[in-house]
Amino acid sequence: MRNEAVFLGATNVQVLDRGLDLIELLATAEHGMTISELVAATGLPKSTVHRILATFTNRHYVEKNEETSVYSLGYKFVELASLYLNKIVLKTEAEPIMHTLAQILHATTYLGVLENNEVMYLQKTEQRNSLRLYTSIGKREPLYCTALGKVLLASLPLKEFEHVAQQLSYEPYTPNSITNYEDLAREVALVRKRGYATDRGEHTVDSSCLAVPIYDYTRKVMAAMSVSGHGLLDRCEEVYVYEKMRDAALDLSHHMGYTEVKLPAGRTHL
Repeated sequence: MRNEAVFLGATNVQVLDRGLDLIELLATAEHGMTISELVAATGLPKSTVHRILATFTNRHYVEKNEETSVYSLGYKFVELASLYLNKIVLKTEAEPIMHTLAQILHATTYLGVLENNEVMYLQKTEQRNSLRLYTSIGKREPLYCTALGKVLLASLPLKEFEHVAQQLSYEPYTPNSITNYEDLAREVALVRKRGYATDRGEHTVDSSCLAVPIYDYTRKVMAAMSVSGHGLLDRCEEVYVYEKMRDAALDLSHHMGYTEVKLPAGRTHL
């Protein structure tokens, strides 16, 4: 009873810490563990272990064998590990492609993914003497005023796009920034139609950007790749930049297992 009282007075962080203890024990148990074995290993009250396991089981982080009452790790960890490993593989495969693009277009290339309604940068390659844009790997930026963000938004099913887009803050970064849902919806519709997105000084003054989607083996958009530079879309034809980006993105997508399907005339991937 005393241990149970201590648990009830524990903070959320302490409860989480104890839950992770259980996960680590299950991860090292070749044939899983029963509640009694987990209690003996951790010293936690049986009811506490039971409650934590029930939560993990409901969310598929833990599985219970109903015949033996043995608990083991669930498939959710496989999903998370797959997502993590995909990002590592994506970065590795993208690096030489992005480096070549940066040299051809004399600009900076970026790789980003959708994370909690923001763009998270996974990779960055600078061309020597290009405009230095202070964006670091791991940094997050808005969806509505970046070319990467618009491509990632365009990849969402319509209902999901509407849900995400209506929650955005629309803080203006420059006078060119999109500042409302209606304008963003029109812009994203254009992205879906032509297969790429642009940002002309919407996030950073004097910088322009063009982004394209990266596909995985399921033919779903897993990331976006962009190129940015001072006046990039003024000194280079937009079609020329897009064609270089499209070819590079297709190359990277193939490395990620993507296989093309023939689309009707006038249709794009998005």
